[in-house]
Amino acid sequence: MIWKELIVVFGLLLSLFLFKKASATLNIGKINLISYIMYLFLLQTYIGAAMVYLGDRNHYTMKYITIADSYDLMFYSVLLSAILFPLTILVLYRVFRIDIKHQYNSYLKKSVTVDRERLAFYITAGIGFVCCLMLLIYIIKIGYFPLLRLVRTPAGFEFGVERQRISHIVIINSYVKNLLIGLFLPLLSYVAFAYAIVLKKFWWWALTFVLVGAAIVSVTINFEKSPVLFYLFVLLLILMYAKGGISRKMVFGFGAVMASFIAFIYIKMGYNFASGDSNFYNGPIGRTLFTQVGTLTMHFDLFPTIFPFLDGRSLSPTALNLLGIEGGHLRSAKLVMDFYGSEKVYDGTGGVMNAFYIGEAYANFGFWGMVLSMVYMGLLMGLLFYVFTRLRKTPYNLALTAMLTSRMALATQGGFVDFIYNFQTYLLLFLLAWGYFGPIIWQKVSPRLPAKLHRLMEKLEEKEKKAANKV
Repeated sequence: MIWKELIVVFGLLLSLFLFKKASATLNIGKINLISYIMYLFLLQTYIGAAMVYLGDRNHYTMKYITIADSYDLMFYSVLLSAILFPLTILVLYRVFRIDIKHQYNSYLKKSVTVDRERLAFYITAGIGFVCCLMLLIYIIKIGYFPLLRLVRTPAGFEFGVERQRISHIVIINSYVKNLLIGLFLPLLSYVAFAYAIVLKKFWWWALTFVLVGAAIVSVTINFEKSPVLFYLFVLLLILMYAKGGISRKMVFGFGAVMASFIAFIYIKMGYNFASGDSNFYNGPIGRTLFTQVGTLTMHFDLFPTIFPFLDGRSLSPTALNLLGIEGGHLRSAKLVMDFYGSEKVYDGTGGVMNAFYIGEAYANFGFWGMVLSMVYMGLLMGLLFYVFTRLRKTPYNLALTAMLTSRMALATQGGFVDFIYNFQTYLLLFLLAWGYFGPIIWQKVSPRLPAKLHRLMEKLEEKEKKAANKV
């Protein structure tokens, strides 16, 4: 038993050392894409995986495991990822002679620049109005205000059943709901917040208040508990990047408030912390430490002994057609839910059982495919982190960088194929690229515009300069 404990401790220390080098800093007040991934990985995967490996198998997910070797295979795969992922990033930086610590510190010290503030305000407010209108229509279709149901819950109200019903409600089509409400509404609230903390102007703060309020409603609309925490954490990231870092006390204070809010939601949804069923393995602690680890173990238990490897069938339908992969689209998280969580599937409350990204990589491509996925993820995240540090520090870029940091880090706790193709992620990356290349293109295109439009743009620029001089 002692050698297992030594493996766990040595693996953790080596991983922390590599992550510190790859992320430039582990200071939680200066958190970035790589260190954010590390903290999520430790909290939601490594700690629980180590406890299961050392013999703690009391969580409810463990009772479904059919092959005892699945526990060890799961932990050694997690350990390999803990080392190979940051090591790949270090090798990438060494090959291209990138001093990421200097690069990141320089980025944090940059001052925030603001261009075309009025145009940015009109665009943010205009698109925000459309998004809020779509959100209102969505709430009308639901039939009640979901956030208020958490405050006053009618007797017999089934949150699980309602969550499934709400997820199937369509506004015009699925893209309207997913893009305008799920993507653009939070993004616009981040943009408004970034402008507000930089400019400290009343109208930006008023717009921020409206859009942040609407975004909180949108992320709690199907009664999920964690999305609101991660939504608000992006606001903290924006503040962190804008100021070049914040105090650890502020981060831990935020964490305490969010933990209290999550506990409140659990209570309103019927969970009793004082009951005999409330213990280390149930509720928010068990869900954080063990649920995804249990699901990850199920992936190693199910494939290929019970179900053959998917051979890429978890890729998007578009990618399947392009690559000529037959058999139909099938996400491993859905298959695991159908096999191990069938009682929830039958009563209509089952969705998917997400795991750390290596679970879906293994389910599709086997052991060596999983190893290559770790290298691929290291290269991808290392490249993105470097690109983030090279961007101009504008409110627009701050909002997109913080949102992408959170989304990419959280996605590591889900499916691997989302890092091969995900429309929303590609769209955010396109918007980020537009923020960089857009001004360059505009300088070349603007002289060719019609004379009236050109004069109008010049007048707007003059007003912007006068307003800036007054400030």
